[in-house]
Amino acid sequence: MLIALAFIGLAAFIGLTVDAGILFIQIGHLRRAVDSASLAAANQFREGRTLAEIEAAADEFIALNSLNPANAVIFICDISDPTAGNSNIYHDVDICPPDIDGNGVHDDSPPRKFVRVEATMPVEFAFLPIIGWGSIDIRAEAISETASVDLVLVIDTSQSMAWDAVCGDGIDDDAYWEIQATGAADGVDDCDDGGTVPTAGAVPDDYGSDPNNCNDPDVAAGVQGECYPFEDVRAAALALVDRMYFPYDRMAVISFNVHATAQLHFSDSPSSIKSSIGSLLVYKLPSCDGWTNFKDPTGCTNTNIADGLLFGGNEFGLSLRQEAVPILVLLSDGAANAATDNDGDFVCPAGPGGNPTWVEPFCRDDDFEIGPGAYGAPDTEDMAVARGYFVGCPDANAYDPMLTSCTASGQGAVVFTIGLGEELINNTDCHAASYPGGCQPNQGEELLRFIAAIGDDGDPASDPCSSEPTGQSCGNYYYSPTGTGLIKVFEAIASRIFTRIVH
Repeated sequence: MLIALAFIGLAAFIGLTVDAGILFIQIGHLRRAVDSASLAAANQFREGRTLAEIEAAADEFIALNSLNPANAVIFICDISDPTAGNSNIYHDVDICPPDIDGNGVHDDSPPRKFVRVEATMPVEFAFLPIIGWGSIDIRAEAISETASVDLVLVIDTSQSMAWDAVCGDGIDDDAYWEIQATGAADGVDDCDDGGTVPTAGAVPDDYGSDPNNCNDPDVAAGVQGECYPFEDVRAAALALVDRMYFPYDRMAVISFNVHATAQLHFSDSPSSIKSSIGSLLVYKLPSCDGWTNFKDPTGCTNTNIADGLLFGGNEFGLSLRQEAVPILVLLSDGAANAATDNDGDFVCPAGPGGNPTWVEPFCRDDDFEIGPGAYGAPDTEDMAVARGYFVGCPDANAYDPMLTSCTASGQGAVVFTIGLGEELINNTDCHAASYPGGCQPNQGEELLRFIAAIGDDGDPASDPCSSEPTGQSCGNYYYSPTGTGLIKVFEAIASRIFTRIVH
């Protein structure tokens, strides 16, 4: 009898152990399924999907984890009414911003892209039904966040952004260059359109458009101008605005030519951002006394990548959000040939033979290098590299000299760079007498690749582009030979947004 009773007790313990194992296995399985469902839901939230679509994505990942009896419910902060009394079934006031002022409205800080996914499912036991306990409902939840984005768009508006003019439009687009070469414009629309239109004057019209001709000073329509490739840049930038998710995200707009200008500080208003981009104009180089009288280009060049990076990086310091991912997107169509130092003075050091660098390439050495080149003083390219460190090196909280080759902390921003046009990779402007060995034709791309290497992981020593051929997108650097390809480039950048599980 004792042995029989012992076997009954042993069977009960075995049954309890088996059922406990079933329970804990299913709990772990449900938790993993809910984690993946919350990430899927957060990704849909990033895209601005409807709540029904977000919940469908969560349910799909629950099903993909073979938990068909389970069902997922999603919750967000309904920012249209961020109060505890909001009756929206998807609203969860606990993931809204804190109510700091105590007025019952949870809007005292910018909203964040939180999605909470909750799922329940029954677990069927194997042995416990003997004593009348057949199943139990288990529950799991996860909160995911699609990173809010603080994006600074830094756009080159130098005069070369008008050098791809429309051929045969009846406008003397190369008037500026004709005046520089001969003292007068001929008023003729001369361009090289596959040899069908005779070329006359200083340069073909479809190469050297005058910003005074292609810029439209009437900005009433919001988007204006016929300067190419700049209008393609503008169109791609406006498309990027449509991929952002306001008011969770913010964007600032910086332009650079001879100097940089903060066109718009961080804003979550798409209309204000589009208006700022729509009113950008290509810069027109004025007459330059130094160039005319002394053949010295100091202050006469207008691709100031260094100042563009400085102004862009400063935006993160002016309006810091710890929870947002800082991103800077820099677009340029040429190598750096202008910069100012910390005192605001133009940088253009002496070149070969002690001459001012009036020989091409202007205000920089004949090839790309890190640190001062053969002529000692930092040039415009060196200044751009230094400002790249300022933007992309880890911030003071994350800086560790053991983990990065940066020598000081920076803003810790993720940096994407975009190179536009043939001149970036094949610049043939080189003063042969001063540089008998020739100049590096892809200096512009090398600079943009290095800046992207700083900002892809906070370490300039790890460069995913180091073995890639010229004219090839790699890492956080994108190359587009024409303006029409920029839409795809901006789409690719927009898709690279971080998602993380926070609970």
